[in-house]
Amino acid sequence: MKKVFVVITLLILANLTYGQDLKSKKGETYLPKAGDWAISFNADGIFKYLGNAFNGKLDNSAPNLTSTQEGRFVGKKFITDNQAIRIVANLSFSRVNQASFPEDDEYLTTKGNVFGLSAGLGKEWRKGKTRLQGFYGADALINLSSSKTDYVVRDFDTDEITRTLNIEQKLTYGISLNGFIGAEYFLFPKFALGAQYSYGLGLNKVGKISLTSKEANDPEERGELKGGSNFSLGNVGVSSINLTLHF
Repeated sequence: MKKVFVVITLLILANLTYGQDLKSKKGETYLPKAGDWAISFNADGIFKYLGNAFNGKLDNSAPNLTSTQEGRFVGKKFITDNQAIRIVANLSFSRVNQASFPEDDEYLTTKGNVFGLSAGLGKEWRKGKTRLQGFYGADALINLSSSKTDYVVRDFDTDEITRTLNIEQKLTYGISLNGFIGAEYFLFPKFALGAQYSYGLGLNKVGKISLTSKEANDPEERGELKGGSNFSLGNVGVSSINLTLHF
């Protein structure tokens, strides 16, 4: 993360040498106006890649969809020059399909998937009269998640199944209210780079967990763990480095 902020600082300092004019040499306005739309997306993966590019490592990989951390998409509609309605969405889906090295003439294969969806509405207020802008506000979100994982143990020589275990997390759902505060700098007209801090309250109904296991020659056994509810209070921290385009 330290390398990320170094890269961001260098970009901002390079642009500060051109002053704080609110219009480009072509007459283009830097800051958003009432009626503008904007899209904001997480850029942690991009700047992690740029930061690693300066550390001399040879295993630096280009950013891809799996590089995104808290890959939240935000759409905005500016109702005034310094207020915007936000549409927030974060859809995540991951798979695992791997085999372990054999041990005691057996090996394990693991297959599974995890689904998550967070979506909602919010409002943003902005402060500042230069290309460096502060912002704050809150988002109300609905959250959904579920997962399923299958573990299969096979005989290494015959490839026959000796044991299986299936774990399924039923649908978990809930609501959350996230307050946020941050700042962004307009590097180019209607193109901003910023960081956002957040604090969240959440209440979730945790779905049941079902377990199914089977030995090679034994009947199948089933079990179920009851769900419940949980209340969460988020910690203050850097939730994302964002790039925002206005139009």
